Amino acid sequence: MVRLISSLFVVSALSSQLCVSGFGVDKSNSQVTKIDRRNAFGIIGSMITGAAALPSVSNAVAFKVGPSSPFTGFYDDPNHPGCLRSVKVLGAPLRADGTRPANPIIEVIGYDGNGSSNVCTERPTRSDLWKIQGKMKSNTEAIIDFSPKGGPSNL
Repeated sequence: MVRLISSLFVVSALSSQLCVSGFGVDKSNSQVTKIDRRNAFGIIGSMITGAAALPSVSNAVAFKVGPSSPFTGFYDDPNHPGCLRSVKVLGAPLRADGTRPANPIIEVIGYDGNGSSNVCTERPTRSDLWKIQGKMKSNTEAIIDFSPKGGPSNL
């Protein structure tokens, strides 16, 4: 709708421009001159191209990813004191066809200790870390499935 209104505005501006500048006075010999057909179509073409390039209003939600997301950061898990819990909001992954889904993914990386205790005192290796991914529904809501870790699904 906004693009249609913009296009109508441009067409009306174009017609008024042609009416005003279609005829002019050549000051060198005081004769009335006309805009030839080729120039008129050039003006029309440039105006239409400009109207097509006008931005249109979209209903897309701009997700915050990376450090600007309120979810990104390090957290404490009361069931595993001192253990790593890192949450990151990443951009939507690239599909095989070159497109991206609308919603970015949220990634939780953690470490649950060496198995004998839920308290973490040592530094984990990369092989000790687990990773779970979920989907962002909005800038304030995400869905993560912790069932692979024995936790709730669709948290």
